[in-house]
Amino acid sequence: MTVDAPLPLIIGGERVVTDQTMTISAPRDGRTLGTVCCAGAREVDLAVGAAHTAGEAWRATAPLVRAELIERFGRLLDDHAEQVAQIVADEVGKPLGEAQAEIARAFEVTHHFAGEAARSWNQHLPAQSLTTGSTVRPEPVGVVAAITPWNFPVALVMWKLAPALAAGCTLVIKPAQETPLAAWHIVDLAQQVGFPPGTVNIVNGDGPTIGEALATHPKVAKVAFTGSRRVAEQIAAWTAPRLKHLSLELGGHGALVVLDDADLDVAVDVAAVQGYVNTGQACYAVNRVLTTPATTGAFLERFRERFATVPAGVMTTDRGLVRHREFLADARAHGATIVGGDDDGHFVSPALITGAGPGSRIADDEPFTPIVAVMELPDRAAQVAEANRPDFGLVNYLVGTDHRACMETAASLRSGTVAINGWRVVVPHAPYGGWRGSGLGTELGRPGLEAFIRWQHLRVLA
Repeated sequence: MTVDAPLPLIIGGERVVTDQTMTISAPRDGRTLGTVCCAGAREVDLAVGAAHTAGEAWRATAPLVRAELIERFGRLLDDHAEQVAQIVADEVGKPLGEAQAEIARAFEVTHHFAGEAARSWNQHLPAQSLTTGSTVRPEPVGVVAAITPWNFPVALVMWKLAPALAAGCTLVIKPAQETPLAAWHIVDLAQQVGFPPGTVNIVNGDGPTIGEALATHPKVAKVAFTGSRRVAEQIAAWTAPRLKHLSLELGGHGALVVLDDADLDVAVDVAAVQGYVNTGQACYAVNRVLTTPATTGAFLERFRERFATVPAGVMTTDRGLVRHREFLADARAHGATIVGGDDDGHFVSPALITGAGPGSRIADDEPFTPIVAVMELPDRAAQVAEANRPDFGLVNYLVGTDHRACMETAASLRSGTVAINGWRVVVPHAPYGGWRGSGLGTELGRPGLEAFIRWQHLRVLA
């Protein structure tokens, strides 16, 4: 997919052209995919103003009407799934099948939150008569600045866009500067569906400049951000003086705990699929496989066979490629054994590390590259302690056949999600969020809708 003319900003239902543009290149082969217009402080102010103006009518729109529009939005996305998936594959560099799966999951999320909008209601707590008592009602928080990363440029937009719209909020979307094309097409589809002008706006350009302008804008009520902890801390500092609402999903350092009675074929499948998905560029990736003396040898034997079949993938960014090399060099310096991990341009082979321990970067920090480290621990208590040791808590994995042991162990893992005996983590009807250094708040599920709501109590005494 190639865009000939620069894609404009979309502000208040209008297409806004600016003099400054940004060229988007395909990480797979370096070809130019297109250009986008870039926003400055003025355009950010216009976008927030448009969202604020549209907010009064949108918050007053009946939930069933909101639901109908969101459902139509989802169907339109589904109609354009192949086109949008190709854009994602081009600008991220992921295989087309993974891009198609991302669009399919985004459709599921949109459909779910259309249903949540339709199920919205007030709760009345009666007193001595039907006309007195307490009514508790949801109100949208207001204008939402949605700042999204490059690794899942459609899904992570929709995780914010669909529940915010369902709650009655309006949005200004700032996609990652590496991958703005798919997000732009999502917002364009929203215009085609017929959301009121200004309900959904998009501004592209320099991340720090636009991020600060959005986070400090007095009419922005909430910042919903997915990205690095370092950037999240800066956003929190910008929003603190005005006590804005925040949702922060900041990545993870996923551990796969392999219990002594585990089905090792399942464990290998989880480690291979989630360790190397999207070339390791996923916040829910398996980074450490935690075995015991009873399982290490047999697991590694099976895993090496599967590992040999995993193809090289594309690193989307130059800094990701540098990070990959740094992690491998650090592991070697700590005496670890490495298989694979070679790179050729942006193409990177998967890496398997054994013999690494606490103190090495792969044991302590999120690689965000296709590296899986297998670490042997003496027993289940040590596995749990190691899984919980780094200051992350997004997703962990667990494989075992004793149901009670699995549930007890999962309850000991300090993360927002624990996947047991499988690798599919995200479902639209359940919350997804990080604990500890992995974030603040949740997305998806009923809590994902309530993240865009504030509650009003109407106390009727007479």
